[in-house]
Amino acid sequence: GGFIHKKTTVATVKSVQFVSFHGYNGQPFKNKEKLVAHVEAVLEVLSPGPALFAGDFNTWTEEHLTAVKESLEKSGFDLAYSWSYPGRSHPLDHVFTRGVKIGVSRNYSCESDHRGAILELDLEDLVS
Repeated sequence: GGFIHKKTTVATVKSVQFVSFHGYNGQPFKNKEKLVAHVEAVLEVLSPGPALFAGDFNTWTEEHLTAVKESLEKSGFDLAYSWSYPGRSHPLDHVFTRGVKIGVSRNYSCESDHRGAILELDLEDLVS
C-alpha cells in the first residue's frame, strides 16, 4: 500500500486492499476526464485480488458516475453502495468492491460535510 495523491490512501489488511479515495474536484472544476484519470492512477497500483475502493468520488453528474463505473468495472469492480450528499439527490460517495461482499451498510451524519459510512464485510468467502 501507500499514498497516491489528492487524499487517496491504499492499505492491505488480511489480503484485502482498501482504497480511501477523494476524487479530483479541481480546475477545470468538475472535469470528468481528470476524475477518471485519478481513478485509473489508483487502479495502476492495486494488485489483483480482493479490494474495496470507497470514498468521495465527486460524481456531480450521472455522466461522472458512468465514467467512473466504466473505469472500475474494467478492473473487475462493481458498485456496491452509494449514499447521497446532504442537500443533493445525486450521490457523490460510493463503494466499489472486487472479490469482497458487503453485508450490512449504512451511513450517518458526522462532522464532515459528507455523511460517513459503516460497512460490514463478509470476509469468510473471499472471492479472488
